[in-house]
This record gives sequence, C-alpha cells and structure tokens, in this order.
Amino acid sequence: FECLDISNVLFAWYSLACERKVLLVSQQVSLLTVCSEILCSLLFPMKWSHLYIPVLPRSLCPMLDAPMPYLCGISRANFPYAVQEISDETIVVDLDRNVITMGPNCPELPPLPHKRRQKLEATLKAN
Repeated sequence: FECLDISNVLFAWYSLACERKVLLVSQQVSLLTVCSEILCSLLFPMKWSHLYIPVLPRSLCPMLDAPMPYLCGISRANFPYAVQEISDETIVVDLDRNVITMGPNCPELPPLPHKRRQKLEATLKAN
C-alpha cells in the first residue's frame, strides 16, 4: 500500500473486520480494484461476504445507501454524483489523498487492544 499510511491501512482493515460500509475513492480506476482485493486478502482467514463492487458504475450509486455492509470503490469523476447517495454510516477512504472520513452517523469502532495494535503496526512497517 503506497497510497495509504500504515494507520489508515489498519483503520480500513479494521472497519471491514467490523463489517462496516467502506467506500474507496481514487482518480485511478485500476487502483480501486487492487486496493479492494488487498483489503479483502488482509481479512484472511475470514472472508468478505457482503456487497463487494470494486469499481462502482455511476448507474449503481444508489447502492451506497444500502442497509448492509459493503466494500465499494468509485472513481473521483463519479464521486460527485454519489455524494447524495452515500449512507451517513459510510467510511470514505480517499486513496489519492491518504484521508479517511467517517460519516456523521457512523458508529465508533471498538478499540483495538493497544499492545496488539502496536505489534501489528510494527510488523507492517518492517515489511
């Protein structure tokens, strides 16, 4: 992951592990699929079994208000059309700017145990 720092990778991974709504945004459409697949692979041995659309077409933007967890990606060109459709519980991960934004009604994630988080961050930084 060159587009996100370690803490943002962990936050995106943990959001998926907690079965939240996650929307990836990037100007590079190919990056959306690669990052979606990497995040799914980081869940191993678990598997993402919810809505998964790595590159969401503009016509499916209403899916972003779905009442279930999802991992979707959208191009920056289509993002303005999707803004009104995004659920208030969605976590938006901007891959181009290394920024994560939580929706206004997004429930807080339970805290990761501090020692385990430090060990995980150290391992990821070493690789």
